[in-house]
Amino acid sequence: NFKSWNDALKAKDYEKASALYCTTDLTFLPTVSPDFIRDAPSTKRYFQDFVKRLPDGKITDDSVQFLSADSYLHTGMYTFMTGPDDDRTPVSARFTYMWRKSDGRWKIIHHHSSAVPGNSNTKIVDHYPTAQKNFKTWNDALKQKDFEKVAALYSSTDLSFLP
Repeated sequence: NFKSWNDALKAKDYEKASALYCTTDLTFLPTVSPDFIRDAPSTKRYFQDFVKRLPDGKITDDSVQFLSADSYLHTGMYTFMTGPDDDRTPVSARFTYMWRKSDGRWKIIHHHSSAVPGNSNTKIVDHYPTAQKNFKTWNDALKQKDFEKVAALYSSTDLSFLP
């Protein structure tokens, strides 16, 4: 079943990839989306975008647990190569698929995929010194009772403040 899914992605066939997902009882937490997908239209939209990354996955470690004659759990690790042929980037991730037979066909009813922590190509930046400096600025403004300066340190669009 993974091969069918991966082949659909390699062929950029988002219709075929999304058709492998159950249209009811679906829970889908994709690797490169913040969304919690629970329906067929959202699944299709996700794969329309994902196939543009030119993905090609390879399972590097896995386990299959049979739950019944009509369902099984497939978990493990895979690596996707994404991007154009001259600039492929590996993305290592963990996965869980729950497959269930419905009307004689295997469908994904649950899929969770997440990048392996600490295995990123992104440069790690130590923000601790910046956090210390920002706290000192904030604290000094409070001590000086410069409330306009304190207020100016807060985001005007992404604020989450619990007094």
